Amino acid sequence: MSTYQLLGLVLIPLIGSIFALTARDDKNYATSNVYNVSILTLLANVGLILYIFSQCNLHDNNLQLVEHFKWIDYPEIDISLGVDVFSLLIILSVNLSFLIGELCLSRHTERSKTLITSELLFIGLVNGYFIAADVLSFYIFFVASGMPLMILISTYGSQRKKTVLIRFSIYNLIGALLLLVAIVMMCDSEENNILLNEAGKLNFKGGTEYFVWLSIFFAFISRLPIWPFHYWISSINSSLKNPLVFLVGNLIPLIGLYGFIRFWPNTVPQSIAVHAPIFEIVCIITMLFIALVSLSHKDIRYKLFAYTTVYYLLYLTSVFLPTDVLKLNIGYSLFSYIIIVTVLSFLISHIEYQKKKLGIYGTGGILCYMPRTSKCLSLFILAGVGLPVTSLFWNNFIIISEIFNYNLVLGIMVMLSIFVVALALLEELYKLKDKSSASAACVLGGDLPNLHFFVYLSCLVILFLSFFKPLWFVF
Repeated sequence: MSTYQLLGLVLIPLIGSIFALTARDDKNYATSNVYNVSILTLLANVGLILYIFSQCNLHDNNLQLVEHFKWIDYPEIDISLGVDVFSLLIILSVNLSFLIGELCLSRHTERSKTLITSELLFIGLVNGYFIAADVLSFYIFFVASGMPLMILISTYGSQRKKTVLIRFSIYNLIGALLLLVAIVMMCDSEENNILLNEAGKLNFKGGTEYFVWLSIFFAFISRLPIWPFHYWISSINSSLKNPLVFLVGNLIPLIGLYGFIRFWPNTVPQSIAVHAPIFEIVCIITMLFIALVSLSHKDIRYKLFAYTTVYYLLYLTSVFLPTDVLKLNIGYSLFSYIIIVTVLSFLISHIEYQKKKLGIYGTGGILCYMPRTSKCLSLFILAGVGLPVTSLFWNNFIIISEIFNYNLVLGIMVMLSIFVVALALLEELYKLKDKSSASAACVLGGDLPNLHFFVYLSCLVILFLSFFKPLWFVF
């Protein structure tokens, strides 16, 4: 196509990050100006996404609106961008999550140029990753998408940020190198850049085939909270209190999950696909371990991390099933899931700020004095653990049913993990609302502002509409 709509999804946030970076250093001026730039950038991107949706055939699961760009003449390398309904749905949910985050960011939360610039940079790179249609651009955006989080860890991390940064850097360096070697070997067998959906047609023999595909999959695993790479994200959750940084850290695993969805099951050769049960076992062990730990953990952020991990691995397990009919169901679930996690992380940050402001050591009963916060937190936790009014419930039901149909034991372990992590979140909600252990200090004026309450209620409306028609916003 001659249009540049898909390229705009990358360029708009990147241009916004440049404007934010070059804002005047005057503290008051820069804070409001940078914040306004981020809001306008995200609104423009969401509008463009909805416009692209209006041009797509919702019944076609193939790539649509494909754009080609010549990069290098010799050797001849072209860059290809394309979207299908699934990838466009994920892009919309990610951009909406940051828009929700910006609108609900507390006035007490630090809004530095570094934070907003890194956030917009991350959005642009992640958008590029989701629309990359060839292996070279896919690799470039895969590697680059981790850079903003490194900047944010070094800026907003706690006293342990050096250890967290080193661990995250090592994991991502290993993944980047493995994927680079695999991409080079793929491109070496062809004269031109290779489209993602044609990667499975390459003919490798013997050990070379195993090396290439296992390198690709271990690169994706390095971005997921799965054993032995799960510790980096739990370290980030415990050391980063800024909700926007927390959101970036919790969306990094989506990059690994998306990589598996793009390559499995249609693209990967059958000789590799037969080893899917090994990946499934590792996923289940990680899910059960983290879910059980969350029951005894006192930090609500760890419980939220456990929830996000279990659901990411639920979707990853469904990817390994010998079918691709669940792809759109995963997309519909992820749409609601990302919005729910975003709202929960910001509500938790609000509670933590009020706790710190009043010098409260325990959070028991704190919601008794915060009725708007209590309503929102209760409804979103119930929606997250299975309240049947969002697309998360219905599509997770379909996904888990397919897992049971594939393997009964696997289905039981998945259900057990989901039950345990749901119990952990509900237990924390009970403590926050238990008036018998309420803190002595009354949280006067500490409830949600009207704007934040309105935004969260709007999110509930979006989730409710998605239950009846996941793509209700497409006319």
